[in-house]
Amino acid sequence: MPQPNATLEDLEIILHEQEGCPICHYGRQSGRKYLDGVMYESVNDFGLRQRLIKNMGFCEFHSQEMLTFPGAKLGAAIIEQAMLKEALRRMEATSPGRNSFFSRGSKSEPSHSTPDRNTCPACLHEQASERRAIEELLAHWDDDWVGLLEKSGGMCFNHFVLALYLAPKATAKTLKQMHERQWRELIVQLDEFIRKQDYRFRHEAISEEEGVASRRTIAILTGEPRSVIQTKLVT
Repeated sequence: MPQPNATLEDLEIILHEQEGCPICHYGRQSGRKYLDGVMYESVNDFGLRQRLIKNMGFCEFHSQEMLTFPGAKLGAAIIEQAMLKEALRRMEATSPGRNSFFSRGSKSEPSHSTPDRNTCPACLHEQASERRAIEELLAHWDDDWVGLLEKSGGMCFNHFVLALYLAPKATAKTLKQMHERQWRELIVQLDEFIRKQDYRFRHEAISEEEGVASRRTIAILTGEPRSVIQTKLVT
């Protein structure tokens, strides 16, 4: 393989050790490392604190993930106390009434909602890491990477679309052919699983691939499940 760098080395380890979209796995790993750094080095950083206050902290997942770091309860308490004080400040600054917490001219969109993937600092760090991982993979694209990616099951739909957008024409063609082949095979496995639910064919054994086809399809369409990735990273 070409001269490795940290991103490629991490991707290679992921591709050898984990099934499913390697970009999802890399992004979640990067997000966890970012959160780890915040908990142990940046809890009292003024700039980060102001950014968190502006966005009302981390998203639900990363807020809960803070509690999974050994000895990090103090850092979580400091961050969440600041966020709760901000929530209280906003509440006290808002006049009573149904529309007080809603955007001007809107009856349905909250203006003070808690962070989502588009505003959570850890999520934004993950997204930037995922794009960097795709760019590095495409820059070093060769038969070895093709084989590793195909063996892992390929990318999820969102990361495949981004890779297709960023890839040179020849690489994009290879990516498209690989994922088209894999997804068509998965459709056949789903067909077989559905068929074997019919009472006329229930005597036919369901293969291991057919049994996990629904889970694999969900991961392709929505990304690898966070809880599974978190468990693998903690151990």
